[in-house]
Amino acid sequence: MAVSGSSARRYAEAIYQIALSENAVPAFGASLDGLRRAFTPEVLRSLRNPGVPLRARGAALDAATAAEPKAVRSLLGLLLGRERIALFAQVADAYAELVERRAGIVKGRVTTATQLSATDREDLVRRLERTSGTKIRATFAVDASLIGGAMIQVGDRLIDSSLKAQLDELRRELAS
Repeated sequence: MAVSGSSARRYAEAIYQIALSENAVPAFGASLDGLRRAFTPEVLRSLRNPGVPLRARGAALDAATAAEPKAVRSLLGLLLGRERIALFAQVADAYAELVERRAGIVKGRVTTATQLSATDREDLVRRLERTSGTKIRATFAVDASLIGGAMIQVGDRLIDSSLKAQLDELRRELAS
């Protein structure tokens, strides 16, 4: 998995450099995202089908992506020709992550004991952005075992203010 992940990142970096040179980073991102959603497992299976000649698969791919930027079409052709079209979703995701990282946006993950309302989520993200000084794209999860509070990971920093963590700390202190 690490090899394909690094391959996807290399392809994403290459397409990002082309997008920069063409001043088309958002357009490429929109194209890659749309194609990632369009390339369902069935579509990818048909593009990988060795029973269909590569030329026919390439022609179908060219026809389906005619409106996309030339560099994106070239990337798809390269992936198809190298039998690596299955990596496309990872390349698109890696491109989006690269764009966000270059824009100073950090990934965050917030895990709470109960579901937060949309307003509470927005407030929490705003407070995290204010304290960290960075723009955060947060995902939210629920883990009832936390009992209360939250675990917040922003980038490589983890803040565990859950009731479970506090009880565990109290248990360690009482045991020593």
